[in-house]
Amino acid sequence: MRAGFRALAVASGAAILLIAGSGAASADPVEAETAISCVKKIESGTYKIIYPWVRVRNDCAWTYDVKIIWNNGPDSPCNEMSPGETMKNISSPGASYQRVDIC
Repeated sequence: MRAGFRALAVASGAAILLIAGSGAASADPVEAETAISCVKKIESGTYKIIYPWVRVRNDCAWTYDVKIIWNNGPDSPCNEMSPGETMKNISSPGASYQRVDIC
C-alpha cells in the first residue's frame, strides 16, 4: 500500500511541475504586434523633389486608428481610417516609409 501511495505522490508532483513549468512559460510578457497588414501602402513619391509622401488604404473590415511610421522623419499623427478609406502623409527630407501602425 505504501509503494502505491508513494508512486501516486511522485506522479502528482511531476504533473504539478509540468503544469507549473508550462504556466511560467506562458506568463512571460509577449510584445504586442502593432503593425497591421490590411492597411497597405498603395502609392508613394516625392513632393517638390525632396519631401517623401505615401498614400495608404484601409483594406480591413474594421475602422482603425493608424499612423504612418517613417525612418529618419517624424511619424504622422494618429488618424481614424474607415474600411476603404485612404490617407496621404508627407514627411521631412531624407525620410523613408517604414510601415503603418495602429495607435
